[in-house]
Amino acid sequence: MHDGILGWFKRTGERLSSQTTMLIEVGGIALAVLVVVWWELYPPIKFVLPSVFSLLAVLPGALGLANHFASVLPRYRATRVTVCDYQNFCEGFDDWWRATGWPRKIRLAGMPESEATVFSRAVRRRRGESDLLSFRPMTAAAIWSSLMLTTVFMVVAVVAAGNPGQTFVVLSKKLDDAAMSGFIFAGVGAFVSVMWRMINRINANALTSRFMFTATLRSTIAVMIGFAAEKIDLFGFLKAEGSKETLFFLCGLFTDWALSSLRTRARTVFSQPDSACDRLPLCYVDGLDDGVIDILDEIGIWDVEHLATSEPGELTIRTLYPFNRINDWIDQAILISYLRRNIVDARKLGIGGAIDLSLTFGYTVGEQPAELKAKAGAVLDELAKKIDCSRAVLDLMCLNLWFDYTVEQLYRFWQHHREGIEPTGEATAG
Repeated sequence: MHDGILGWFKRTGERLSSQTTMLIEVGGIALAVLVVVWWELYPPIKFVLPSVFSLLAVLPGALGLANHFASVLPRYRATRVTVCDYQNFCEGFDDWWRATGWPRKIRLAGMPESEATVFSRAVRRRRGESDLLSFRPMTAAAIWSSLMLTTVFMVVAVVAAGNPGQTFVVLSKKLDDAAMSGFIFAGVGAFVSVMWRMINRINANALTSRFMFTATLRSTIAVMIGFAAEKIDLFGFLKAEGSKETLFFLCGLFTDWALSSLRTRARTVFSQPDSACDRLPLCYVDGLDDGVIDILDEIGIWDVEHLATSEPGELTIRTLYPFNRINDWIDQAILISYLRRNIVDARKLGIGGAIDLSLTFGYTVGEQPAELKAKAGAVLDELAKKIDCSRAVLDLMCLNLWFDYTVEQLYRFWQHHREGIEPTGEATAG
């Protein structure tokens, strides 16, 4: 009866969550339509201008909205099936890990049996299916992000057109024309940057409303940097060759570099030391190019440590990349967080992720064939030499990975998903 009551509350909560999400979706779309109609009937600023740039300014937002319906939503539906399968698998895995997996590893490692009962009493709370699926792409967000990005480029188009009847141009007359050239050329550079990044996103099926929102902010920052660069000679310290217009265009095209240059200059002006933090960039993970790293950066994953501690289901839904690919990236990141920059040496021995090292160590414990134990031990000895540590230190690293809940879960779901092996099967990373 107790389980029945809990189940009823869970189902009721999921229905309320779904209804709330639907209300937000419908309300967001309706509000966007009202804003567009109001702007068309009573425009505080008339954006439509007889210029080529004004027509092109609409293109990024229109492409983003069209891609949402043509690619993002269908891809989400396909990804949702895998994530739901993952959630169902996790329910069985949690029970198996407490009852069988953890005690079995304790016995194989020769540790006291009392250690096996500690974890069995623990309860691990996992995200519910409705929690993960709350990250699904929203049509209202796609509409609003498209409108906001279009607005930024239309502002640049209005200023560039120089029509005295337009409000923005009237305001700009209070400033000298040269200052506005920085605003315009930086806006053009930002437009090119956004369009180029959209090509990569479309090819990777990763053109989301989140990208459109961040592109809006990036473009706004770019045009203001361009304006300030001309007005107060912001980059006078660069000794750059060529016209200033070229510099303004490059500020919009490479806004991150412009900010980095200003940050470096500011450290010198304010006598601030360079950061001594030893961060591991995501480029250490095989399969992550600049485009993928840019996507992960948008959702707050900036280095290897962030990726190693990410939740696979959530990351799959938020990026819409295949689950197996996400699984592999997290697996690599976990090992890199242990080996740091020595990961290159481990790959030379065929150890590319935490699962590989855990499996190799697992062959050295328990009742394994003597030949298999000898081969696995030789590989670990060679790895210890390459990463310049003792075998005892490496064994402790391996033991941590061997007992790691996430590593075991990733491996078992990979086996379950590819070969249909159930959570209680004998395929294990140990």
